[in-house]
Amino acid sequence: MTLAVIQWITPVRATGEAVQVISVDASSRVGTIKRMNDVDNGPLCQRGIVDLSRYYKELGIRNVRIHDVPWTYDNVLDINYVFPDWNADPNRPESYDFQQSDFYIKTITDLGINIIFRLGYSAEYKTSVRHNAPPDSFDKWADVAAHIVAHYNQGWANGPKANIRYWEIWNEPDGDSLVFWKGTPDSFYRLYDTVARKLKSIDPTLKVGGPAIVGSLPFLRGFLLYCQQHRTPIDFVSWHMYTQDPHQVVRHANEIHQLMTQYGFQNAESILDEWNYSPSDWRKMFVDPVATREYFDAAEDSFGAAFDATVMTDLQDAPVDIATFYSGTTFMWGLFTSSGAPQKPYYSFLAFQRLLETPKRLAIKPLNEGNLVALAGVSEDSKTVRVLVTNPDRKKMRVRLEISHLPWSSGSVYEQRIVDSGHDLSTVESGPFVNADQSIEVEVDGPSVSLITVRPITR
Repeated sequence: MTLAVIQWITPVRATGEAVQVISVDASSRVGTIKRMNDVDNGPLCQRGIVDLSRYYKELGIRNVRIHDVPWTYDNVLDINYVFPDWNADPNRPESYDFQQSDFYIKTITDLGINIIFRLGYSAEYKTSVRHNAPPDSFDKWADVAAHIVAHYNQGWANGPKANIRYWEIWNEPDGDSLVFWKGTPDSFYRLYDTVARKLKSIDPTLKVGGPAIVGSLPFLRGFLLYCQQHRTPIDFVSWHMYTQDPHQVVRHANEIHQLMTQYGFQNAESILDEWNYSPSDWRKMFVDPVATREYFDAAEDSFGAAFDATVMTDLQDAPVDIATFYSGTTFMWGLFTSSGAPQKPYYSFLAFQRLLETPKRLAIKPLNEGNLVALAGVSEDSKTVRVLVTNPDRKKMRVRLEISHLPWSSGSVYEQRIVDSGHDLSTVESGPFVNADQSIEVEVDGPSVSLITVRPITR
């Protein structure tokens, strides 16, 4: 069911300039704003020189998906690091090396963050050893995975009992480049079946899923059909999305949910555990320096911030249960520079977190025109209303915010904070509502993200 589709009223004219009107009914609550601002990976980066814990707290991160860990420059959560000798006995604790992975996991769980643990391997490009071939024994690989689960959840091999609920099997087996999987689709389906059954046999309450597709719906169709026919457990379907059109994320989410329903997995969770702005041509990445620089400049500046806020807003009406951005770290495509300084998209995620402090979603009138997107909420105590307004366009606009049926009888004051080329969620306007009809006009730069807070006047 779609709640409160957010659109714009036909523009009106004010002082010779087009004005977009946002009309919010503060008495009409249409559900709860969904948390869509979680991230990939934990707070430690650059061998621990950079610790982003305080930023993770500020963002209120609830879920992280572990993949391409940018901590020790080795991916300590991958199977080949935790179980370094494939010829070893998977039943013996001494066959495993959990020291580094335990330390990394603790830095996440100490923050009260839930983990989606990807069982498999990170991206391996120019390296002497690749792990993209199907294991020579699916049963042994499943045994190794089961002992990793037992270590983290049941204390096996002096494990921490971290109570990790989500266990994802492999990463992007549908990719054209064969970076992660050079076997056939059917061989992956069989591997998933073997591992999922093994994990469920040691703990039926685990949430087991995959296949973390990079985008191939035919691959997903084959996967779901195989699992339907073999009664393979699927608690969640995970998928990735990189695009230049932020609205494409929701369209893809609906396509995936339709396939899940078609094959009888409509009650499984849909987890978008990698998403970001995409290059126009992946073949130019790290080959053409100009194209590479242009892409990262866009992804990391105010345009990227507006793209991200648009996606998080659109996902409110999509069949997605968890979304983790790739990534919350200093790694390429991250929210932070290599030295740990927040980039523009970080402040977009922070604005969304502030919006989650007013979690009761409010109705916004149906919209027919304009490129802006908006999302509104009221706090549990009905003393604060917030509206997130995102302008992914490159031109400035004037916006009239009209709020009816505010949950207080006194006058109101507002504050507009903005993320754009010159501001990092800093205040640009504030003051009382000057109109008797409880409306204000604000300028929305392009591209930008605005967070408008309305509260009662206190004396």
